[in-house]
Amino acid sequence: MTPTQLVERAKKNNIEVMAITDHDNVDGLKEGRQEAEKKGITFVNGIEISANFKDKDIHILGYFLNLEDKEFLGWLKKLQKKRHNRTLKILSKLSDLGIDISFSEVEGEVLGNVIGRPHIAKMIIKKGFSATMDEVFDRYLGDGKPAYVPKVGVDMVEVVKKLKANGAVVILAHPHLISHPDDTMINIIDSLVKNGLDGLELYYPNIETRKKNKLLKIAKRRDLILTGGSDFHGLNRANIDIGMGNIPIEVFKKIVEKKEKIDKNIKKI
Repeated sequence: MTPTQLVERAKKNNIEVMAITDHDNVDGLKEGRQEAEKKGITFVNGIEISANFKDKDIHILGYFLNLEDKEFLGWLKKLQKKRHNRTLKILSKLSDLGIDISFSEVEGEVLGNVIGRPHIAKMIIKKGFSATMDEVFDRYLGDGKPAYVPKVGVDMVEVVKKLKANGAVVILAHPHLISHPDDTMINIIDSLVKNGLDGLELYYPNIETRKKNKLLKIAKRRDLILTGGSDFHGLNRANIDIGMGNIPIEVFKKIVEKKEKIDKNIKKI
């Protein structure tokens, strides 16, 4: 969806506050903010950056981004180049499997400037090699599957440091989905906390009660704030819509309080 379409859907779903957190880019934020202001929705500049830990994806959210930070924007350009190269490698692997998709065909599925696996998945479906998005990821693009290519070269600690230098509120996205043993997940969180992590994304559609309670304890012991989101990626995810998770407005207020503290500390420096 375009940023305008996202905001329109948020308005339809009675959303009061929203953030657009595209992966590794901020291209949709200006349009999203303009449309949100027209609709009376509070809009937060955001991003979701794909990091790497032992060949597994770790996603880190930044809220209240400073879009005037040229150093940060330059760093993002380098991430986008890596994403581009990853796409080429995935297409090469698919070709070896007998699925020939050109880069230009994938570009035709993209409304913005950044290509992700869902765009490639759409072309696989269009060419008749799979029927659903779930099937594409189960057979070809998911972790460990024949056409999977891990994101490389972006360390999770580096991501947190870059976001902190930008002045953003930094959140570990959907920690319950990290595919590591619990002890490793705790070590990941502690490592990020040492480098400035502000909170955990805990209000999330369909999170298991056991995992939620465990993460609540982890967050409380480390004085981390709790955030949430629907993780809406358009209509390609069944039964996921903007606003799912019943996130109370108090969650947003905590993020604002954290941002105010960050800004005060920056002024002191």
